[in-house]
Amino acid sequence: MAKIVVSASSLPAGRNMSSQLDYIKKMQNFGADMYHLDVMDGLFVKNQTVDYTYLEQLKMSSTLLFDVHLMVQNPTKVINKYAKAGANILTIHYEVFDDDKKFVKALKQIKELGMMAGIALDVDTAVESIEPFIKYCDLVLVLSVKAGKGGQTFNEETLKKIKKLRKTDSRILIEVDGGINDDTGAKCVKAGADILVSGSYIYNNDAYEAIQSLKGRK
Repeated sequence: MAKIVVSASSLPAGRNMSSQLDYIKKMQNFGADMYHLDVMDGLFVKNQTVDYTYLEQLKMSSTLLFDVHLMVQNPTKVINKYAKAGANILTIHYEVFDDDKKFVKALKQIKELGMMAGIALDVDTAVESIEPFIKYCDLVLVLSVKAGKGGQTFNEETLKKIKKLRKTDSRILIEVDGGINDDTGAKCVKAGADILVSGSYIYNNDAYEAIQSLKGRK
């Protein structure tokens, strides 16, 4: 059985820096593999969360890999800032680009700056929309809920997207975010996912037990 990577979402810790620092320390101690920094600008999505200044401080306090998901209107303006702040993976939304060449250029820029490049696929966006761009990225983040808010219910149609992506490209890493718990996480892994992002499930339960269950160890 392949290793299941768990990326703990930053959303439950809110925008308070001390809360973020405390939470990431717990996530590292309890067995998370990565920290999923959910960045919202209040434009692409309604909510506003942390930004690269948080990443700079969190990076100094943790050895976890930083998995940054940009839910922002103009990702190209901040790619350099997240690279400098220490992001290991930088994921951008296909939906914010109105020009395919600009989208490809952004993905290439992410990789040139030494980060893994990810494409985020919102819950209403079809896999076919991003197929021409998969060769330019390392990872596809499949959202199983609408971008911008935590605590939503997992959309079962996501499983079809995961299977389609896996059939399209056996190389690509597939990450899933939204409504992930021990049950939905297991379904995603069976469908072909490599990385599970979880926020509410970890936060609202015994964190160690939740992380281990996502890894299939409980």
